[in-house]
Amino acid sequence: MTLPAIQTNTIVSDYGWNETAGRYVNLSTGRFVPFADVRNALELVMDASGIRMNALTDSLVSNSITLAEWQAGMMEQIKISHTAAAAAARGGWAQMTQSDWGAVGRLIRTQYTYLRNFANEIASGRQQLNGTALVRTNLYAQAPRGTFEEIRRRSERTSRGMQEERRVLGEADHCEGCLKQAALSWQPIGTLDPIGAEECVTNCHCTFRFRKPGPKGWIYSEAE
Repeated sequence: MTLPAIQTNTIVSDYGWNETAGRYVNLSTGRFVPFADVRNALELVMDASGIRMNALTDSLVSNSITLAEWQAGMMEQIKISHTAAAAAARGGWAQMTQSDWGAVGRLIRTQYTYLRNFANEIASGRQQLNGTALVRTNLYAQAPRGTFEEIRRRSERTSRGMQEERRVLGEADHCEGCLKQAALSWQPIGTLDPIGAEECVTNCHCTFRFRKPGPKGWIYSEAE
């Protein structure tokens, strides 16, 4: 199977990127990489970052590091995981444009604002250094899913001309907000709530699917 417009030097060296299709290609087989495999690769990145974040919070709880050191370490992990999520959504580091970097930068700054509030609450004593701090830390570890979907949504609109979107429920317990969003079915792209905006916040496993009209009917993105 020969596919045009394959660009290498992507986030994973074994994959290429087909810009026209908006999909990864396995360079050894020439076949499209299933969307689920891309998401699973992102989960591995998030898991590794989450381990580091939890270790930072454990060190803070045990007084092994200062609050400033904890905040700096958390910021580093936020930047690493969210930029990786953006690159995965966009087709790899080589496909990231200045506009893409600007978009992910805004999303990262939002996370930094949340983190600053977290640190301020620790400093004031409002947030106790106990199990609830670790639960809250894990929300930051899960947040890159939202960045992945936002960058992907942006790319599908600007690069592939997709016009409509719908929420696809993930393999998890679904909160009421996610169920309501999914029930809306197809809507103009960019109008549904971002992934992570509902009650389940960053624990959300939902994705978007996209479509646009074509000469023989609707053309869909690959995600089911």
